[in-house]
Amino acid sequence: MPSAFKSFVAREGGSLRLLAIGMLTLVLLIPLAMVEGVIQERRGYSMNVLADIAAQHGDAQRLVGPLLVVPYVIEVEQTIRTGGSTAAGEMVRAKAERTVVALLPPRELNVHAALAHEILRRGVYEAPVYRGDIVLKGDFVVPDLARSIPNFVRADWSKAAVALTTSDLSGLARAAALETGAGDIPFAPGPPGFAAEMFDRAGARAIHAPLALDGPPTGPLSFKVALGLNGSMGFYLAPIGNETAFVLEGDWPHPSFQGAPLPADRRVDDTGFKARWNVPALAGGYGAIWTGASASSRLQDAAREAVGFRHARPEDVFVGATRAVKYGVLFVALTFLACFVLERFGGRRLHPAQYGLVGLSLALFYLLLIALAERIGLLPAYVSAGAATAGMNGAYVGAALRSLRRGIGVALSLGLLYAAFYVMLASEDDALLIGAGLLLVGLALAMSVTARMNEKSVIEDQDQPALEPLAGKPGET
Repeated sequence: MPSAFKSFVAREGGSLRLLAIGMLTLVLLIPLAMVEGVIQERRGYSMNVLADIAAQHGDAQRLVGPLLVVPYVIEVEQTIRTGGSTAAGEMVRAKAERTVVALLPPRELNVHAALAHEILRRGVYEAPVYRGDIVLKGDFVVPDLARSIPNFVRADWSKAAVALTTSDLSGLARAAALETGAGDIPFAPGPPGFAAEMFDRAGARAIHAPLALDGPPTGPLSFKVALGLNGSMGFYLAPIGNETAFVLEGDWPHPSFQGAPLPADRRVDDTGFKARWNVPALAGGYGAIWTGASASSRLQDAAREAVGFRHARPEDVFVGATRAVKYGVLFVALTFLACFVLERFGGRRLHPAQYGLVGLSLALFYLLLIALAERIGLLPAYVSAGAATAGMNGAYVGAALRSLRRGIGVALSLGLLYAAFYVMLASEDDALLIGAGLLLVGLALAMSVTARMNEKSVIEDQDQPALEPLAGKPGET
């Protein structure tokens, strides 16, 4: 029985080693998953730092306005009981007056926003923030409210105000004023008192400038507002005007333009960007008057559908490291396959424990990658971690196989694999194609090496010397 077992091992040794290597590759999924967990944890720390910096400097700004806010009275019918609250009274229909709020978007809105960026750092993490100079100009043209609003009675123009909302009022860098033909009116915090409930329902944080008009404007009511606004992560404007022209420029070289429509024209280079939107009222569909209960939902829709940009980070180290570790098992399998190929052309074999140490060093590469990338960037970290891992494994395998030439071969093979993987990581569009190509090359190599594995084992069995008969004493049979 022992002889049969030894013969089986000798004949199927290559197949058994491949099976063991495959099982070891699957076992290495555990440390790879642990490393991915560390990367996600570090990414969470980074996002917390970004949120903390945004809370102190200013969050992504979404600007809605200016809006002309006017309280008006409508006539409604309601059911009342005659005779006061006594049960003997009769229920009758009667007319009553109710005060409602109207929001009037500008007829023409021209906005120019210039953003100057800087990088704030906390520990090893950094966040881009901006200081913006925003100028809003345009005019309001008040339509005939009696013809536009059912059951309209009158408007209280003495309480009319111009309101402006932004997602983070803490980012206001300086006091703002509303410039009109009659003079400058400083903004007051919060929405007008009569409209506070409506703005609260919309979750809109506002400032307002009271107009105190004697009556409805007889012509266009021109305005100009200059804001100093701090923010981070992005800047957006709601194109609420009947005609909105929005020019946005900044010195951030990696903008990602957001919203619909996209800019009519844009320029992006290493010094920054400049984009221009021209949005007619028909594209926004907001309407000339926002009244009643729909005004709150219109405010929410305008903020949600704003156009602008957000900061893109093409060298996000956490995205690159996460994408790299997801292909880790493929990298381990290809490395093990290269070691197995070197075994087939030499007399020495690697012990399974040595395969395990090589695999653990490959998993350590990703931990080293994220540790360095947080400090020196993704590409330098990738080159440094890859060179260290390839050199260490080349020296180890060369020493184990007693062959400097094979050690150099392992180091060069790992270097080529790391280079191919970086090309795959850097190319989002072609990552799947490159990964599939690497798998195909690895599989073809495995097939070429193992094509005659069984035949070689049979030949080795045939070349074994025949067993000699046992020597006995003379005369014994």
